[in-house]
Amino acid sequence: MALLYENRGRAKRARFSILAAVVWSVGWFYWANVLRSGGTRPGAVLIVVIVGLLPLFALHFYGNVYVVRLVRNGDMLDVTTLGLFGPKEVRIPLSQVLEVARPEAGGMTIRVTGRRTPFLLDLQAEHSDVKAITALADRSPAS
Repeated sequence: MALLYENRGRAKRARFSILAAVVWSVGWFYWANVLRSGGTRPGAVLIVVIVGLLPLFALHFYGNVYVVRLVRNGDMLDVTTLGLFGPKEVRIPLSQVLEVARPEAGGMTIRVTGRRTPFLLDLQAEHSDVKAITALADRSPAS
């Protein structure tokens, strides 16, 4: 078992943003309730509800791709993502790792078979073994 990546400190900050999004949504839902009981048109109330739901919807997807911990365990890759309500663990065979890319200076992405969105790694983490992570997608035939 080899720890390739760990990002607990920044994950705590991301959790705070999830809490802030919940507070944001509750405020918008309260406003929608006030508008509805005041006789405002249903279309306007619906817009207010949608604005309240947008941050939670976005953070649901972000939480499922933002990697907190990455462990190589033999021929398996254990990925722990932020999740919306708590950490979510996914176990992936190394053969399903398609690509590891560095599209920007501060992060990496890991594309996996069967997932539409890649996993996101923030390289400002407490621990990141960039060479080992990059080597996950290398499947050179043995000589």
